[in-house]
Amino acid sequence: MIKNIRLLYIHNFLTDFRFQEAFIVIFFAKITGSYTLAMTVLALTTIVKAVTDIPTGIFSDKIGRKYTLAFGSLFSTLSITCYALSQGTALLLIGAVFSGLGQSLFSGNNNALLYESLKSCGQEKEYHHYQGRLSSMFQLALGLSALAATVFTHDGLRFLFVLGIVPQFLAAVVSLFFTEPKLHNASQQKSLSHLKQAFLQIYHNPRLRLLTIGQSISWGFGEALHNFNTAFINALWPTWAVAFYRALSHALGFCGFWFAGPILDRIKGAYVLALASTYGLVSGVTATVMANVISPILFLSGSAFFGPYMVACDQIMQKEFTDEQRATLGSVVSFTGSLVFAFAALCLGLVSDNFGLIPAVMFGVIASATALPIYVCLFRRYF
Repeated sequence: MIKNIRLLYIHNFLTDFRFQEAFIVIFFAKITGSYTLAMTVLALTTIVKAVTDIPTGIFSDKIGRKYTLAFGSLFSTLSITCYALSQGTALLLIGAVFSGLGQSLFSGNNNALLYESLKSCGQEKEYHHYQGRLSSMFQLALGLSALAATVFTHDGLRFLFVLGIVPQFLAAVVSLFFTEPKLHNASQQKSLSHLKQAFLQIYHNPRLRLLTIGQSISWGFGEALHNFNTAFINALWPTWAVAFYRALSHALGFCGFWFAGPILDRIKGAYVLALASTYGLVSGVTATVMANVISPILFLSGSAFFGPYMVACDQIMQKEFTDEQRATLGSVVSFTGSLVFAFAALCLGLVSDNFGLIPAVMFGVIASATALPIYVCLFRRYF
């Protein structure tokens, strides 16, 4: 099972080694001619993810973690290929569908694979340490690929998407070498009964219910804003600096994830959620009101909180999940976040096209911070 953890380091790195990531909204807007349509493509990805999240969670619980991971890597490769070849909106939309399928197959499954691999070795209490450091690979990959993209921007944004196919293909190859955790036994429940039980578990668990609502709001609006923010940054800094901005952002994110375990050993998870949300609101509003060359630096500073925030969410959830439904429960939580993301992406595009970039960014910052009262309630009532 230790082999699985080593492979997860490699797979996580390859999955998010995306030269094109900093320029997705800019590239989509150039092809479609509209920020609303560009954000609609991203929204479609998340809608597909939302629709397929729960079925793929059940698929993982029934078929196994290894094969679910392999299918996710395959669809991710097809997605980037479609984006790279697109000349119009149609192929972008097809790529969005593949991307949504890939994300839903990873959702719930990969964390379940890690937890069960550790539990097979009697190390499940160290989950938050491993999860933080494994997640730091995403940030390291995004940061290094964004830095590398600054060298290739003169060849055009499409070239970055073509380069992005390679690491996704390599991740698909790596996924074939995982070992199915012995702890995981395929669920014998019928799919509808399995799903019903998962929803009931969240409904009857107040701590899990509050965390699901808070994370869905914070992640949905926060992730949509993160994708959209490059357009705002590009209005303040030159295009080559957008990739440099993302590289710095992911470097801070890497540090946050890497040290998330020690941080959570000293600070309760719900307190970390409240602190991260508070800082995101204050720094985001300040940066948007200023709207000058300093604003990207203020947005950057919040990246250090992302790792502890995400690990704290997952640590609390994994303690509440059952082994039989670990992936399904994770997918139900992800499903709600995906719905919020789709709504947020469309709203940001519409606000931007009708009122401008600054009002759109301010809307995203404030909407994401509405999760703060929920985290405060979670902290006061249950920790």
